[in-house]
Amino acid sequence: MVGAIAVMALGVWWYIGQSGPSNAAAVYQFDTADFHSLSFDPVDADTVYFGHHGGLKVSRDAGESWDDTNLQGADAMQLAMPAGEGGRMYAAGHNVFSVSTDGGETWEPQPNNLPGTDLHTFAGSPSDPMRLYAVPGGQGLFTSGDGGATWEPIAMPSGGAMGMMAMAVSPDDPLHLYAGGTGTLSESTDGGRTWQEQPGPSGTVTAITVVPGEPATVYAATELGLFTRGNDGSWQPLAVDASGAVLAIAASPVNPDRVAVLDQEGNFYRSDDSGQSWSAD
Repeated sequence: MVGAIAVMALGVWWYIGQSGPSNAAAVYQFDTADFHSLSFDPVDADTVYFGHHGGLKVSRDAGESWDDTNLQGADAMQLAMPAGEGGRMYAAGHNVFSVSTDGGETWEPQPNNLPGTDLHTFAGSPSDPMRLYAVPGGQGLFTSGDGGATWEPIAMPSGGAMGMMAMAVSPDDPLHLYAGGTGTLSESTDGGRTWQEQPGPSGTVTAITVVPGEPATVYAATELGLFTRGNDGSWQPLAVDASGAVLAIAASPVNPDRVAVLDQEGNFYRSDDSGQSWSAD
């Protein structure tokens, strides 16, 4: 049964990542073959990164224009860009696990003891540059405390598909994890040793991002759009005019009101008021 769930999840991600362009108004529209990941720079709210199967792009003007980075010809399906540690950055995807220690100027494969590096699910702690989480090719959930050199298995949340699962780490606690399934959101406060399952937004969660606070603001994307979790634990839709499924979300660590999303047509949207309104210019 777990294998069937993983196959279905992989099919959803592949289909919605391969759709063609549309004429939807957006800050920017990518023309790459697929659209997968977004991440803001940890110290500059105007710098945001976009990852696809062919590499990594960067914008220095909050998404208005984009340039290729030095990571090309490698899958950047998932990104992690923690604060500090001299510009350490991670990119993971289909048989790719690469690290940069100079702010993306150079990239190298990270030697590791994972059972594989087909990493559809990958997340890093914003506050601890060495703490990482990954699901290698449906072989369970693993964590690393040394930047990806050595890994140990931890518990898989009950709602998570083995091959494909949205995951995020709290900005202020490297052991506080969120994992999305179909209609569920699982949460761990002990680095994935134990999980508590909670109601999630409608649909299958494709991406999660977290903004610190009491309680934390959690954004979740599904094939039905973008949602945010209220103080009472209920989920409310946010009115971004996305074309179909929302594939990726990012929130700026230095300007938490700035949120960006990417839809299945490659449209990039930006909000500067926590998702209440969206730029389209």
